[in-house]
Amino acid sequence: MDKMIGKMAKMFPMMIIMGFVIVMVAFFVGYSNSQTAAAYFAESKIVRETTMMAQRASMESIGLWMPPFKFLGIGFILAGIAMALRIIIDHLKGVGEEVLSNLPASTRPQLPAAPWYGRMMPMVMMLGEVFFFIAFGVGLWLSGIARTVFANPMPTIDAAGPGSTLLVGIQTIHIVEGWLVPFKFFAISTEFLAITMGLATIIFILSAQTKMLSGVLGSGK
Repeated sequence: MDKMIGKMAKMFPMMIIMGFVIVMVAFFVGYSNSQTAAAYFAESKIVRETTMMAQRASMESIGLWMPPFKFLGIGFILAGIAMALRIIIDHLKGVGEEVLSNLPASTRPQLPAAPWYGRMMPMVMMLGEVFFFIAFGVGLWLSGIARTVFANPMPTIDAAGPGSTLLVGIQTIHIVEGWLVPFKFFAISTEFLAITMGLATIIFILSAQTKMLSGVLGSGK
């Protein structure tokens, strides 16, 4: 498992590039959506609410899947950083083993084991990515509901009675949005936690190997 994670970590440039591409696509889609909004709000209220339902549905739909899509891109970038830290950790271990290989086997100490947070870092990183994909999937689901609801004229939506499909759809959108926003930030926090674990592991390895080599060199005097 550890070797497989080490091999996957070498793909960190691809992860960062994918994240950048997603964010760039989000920018262009957002710009296109802004032009739709400009054309929509250039018309009178009556025209907007009775004849421009497709534009309203498009704006509402994009507004629901776009934020988690952008967060997904940022998540790929942060995951790439965490994977790059894993590469650094593996290189530090390799350098330590190479230095120790020059010592006699009888006096050769064992490299200190990685701390628990170093072993958990890849799992935390992947968990954060799972959260991002869940958020994006929920955003797509909500966007479908919004496209269905706002395809109707606003007077029809305003006249919808309790328990109607239109009101249930609007209710669902607002309920899910209430927890989806903090959930996306929870995913971001999970990725930052993985990065912090990686940095802490690097500090641990450098400190432990320095102390170990100092002890070996001191005992040889």
